[in-house]
Amino acid sequence: MKINNTFKLIIAIVVSELAGIIGSVFTTQSISGWYADIVKPALNPPAWVFGPVWTTLFVLMGISAFLIWKKGLDRKDVKIALGIFIGQLVLNTLWSIIFFGLHSPGGALFEMIFLWFAIVATIIAFAKISRPAMWLLLPYILWVSFAGYLNYSIWHLNSSANFGQIACTEEAKLCPDGSYVGRTGPRCEFAQCPGEANNDLWKLSADGQTGISFKYPERLLTDYIFTQSWPPKVAVSNNDHQLNCLETPAESSLPQRVAKRMVDNRTYCVKANSEGAAGSVYTTYDYSTIKDDELVTVSFTLVYPQCDNYDNPQKTTCKNERTSFDLDSTVDRIVQTIKIVN
Repeated sequence: MKINNTFKLIIAIVVSELAGIIGSVFTTQSISGWYADIVKPALNPPAWVFGPVWTTLFVLMGISAFLIWKKGLDRKDVKIALGIFIGQLVLNTLWSIIFFGLHSPGGALFEMIFLWFAIVATIIAFAKISRPAMWLLLPYILWVSFAGYLNYSIWHLNSSANFGQIACTEEAKLCPDGSYVGRTGPRCEFAQCPGEANNDLWKLSADGQTGISFKYPERLLTDYIFTQSWPPKVAVSNNDHQLNCLETPAESSLPQRVAKRMVDNRTYCVKANSEGAAGSVYTTYDYSTIKDDELVTVSFTLVYPQCDNYDNPQKTTCKNERTSFDLDSTVDRIVQTIKIVN
C-alpha cells in the first residue's frame, strides 16, 4: 500500500514520540520519589524542563526520519538508515527503564555509551541521504551528550565505589542489667543496651560571649545516620522578628531545598543542602523559628549512607531507620532548651 507524505510524516513523529511515552511511564513514577532523594549536580535542570525538551527533540527526530523515508524504501541505504534510527530509539527507551525504572545510574551510563554511538551512526547514515535530516538530529546528540554528563555526575555523587561495609570485631560490652551487646552498624559502634534508648542524657552547651545556652543529645540514637558538625550551632538575630520562608518549588532538582514545617504548633523554616561523597549524602540543615520574639537558627550537618550499599538485612534496617527518624522533633526539643542572656 502506498502512503502519501502527510501520513508518513505523522507516522514518523508518532513512532518517535512513542519512545518518549514508554520511557515516561518509568520516569513519572520516580521523579517525586527516588529521583527527588538522590544527590544531583549543580547544572542539573529542574525536573519540569525535561518533558518539553524531549517532546521537541522527538518531533525533530520524527521529521528527520520522514525526510529519509520519503526518499523511498526501495533504496537499500534508506532501509539501513531507518533501521539504525529505530535501533537508537529502542536504546533511548531502554535508558529510561534502566535509570528511572531500575534506579541504576551506573547501568544507565553504560547503556548511554551505546545510545550515543547509535545516534552518531544515525547522523552519518542520514547525512548521506539528506542534509536537512542530518541537521535536525544535531540538537538531539547535543542534549544526549549533556544528559551523559548529568548521568555520570549523578552516578559519581551517589556511587558506593568508595564506601564499603567494615567487618566489625567480635567485642562485647557489659550492660548495667548484666547482658552483653556487640558492635554493629556501619561504624561498628556498640549496640544499645536494653533501655538505653530511653535515657534522656543531653549535654549543655553555653557560650559566654553570645549568652546563648542550649541542651543537645550527645549522639543520635541511630545506627545509619551520623552527626558531622555537632553539637549544633545556634544563632539569634536581634534585628529580625519575623520568619520569612521562600519555599523551593516541588519540581526543583537543586541540591538546596527550603520548606516550612509545623512541629507541635511551632513553625520552622528548614533549609537543607545535600552533597554526595564516598557513597554517603552529607546534608547541612538550618532550622529557623521565632522564639521569645527573636529569630533563632539551629545549624548542623548529618551524614546519610546510601542504604542500597548494604546487603540485607542491613539494607532494610537502614531504610526503616531513614523512614522513622524524626529529625524535626529532635531539633524542636533543642530549640525549647535555648536560653538567651542579654
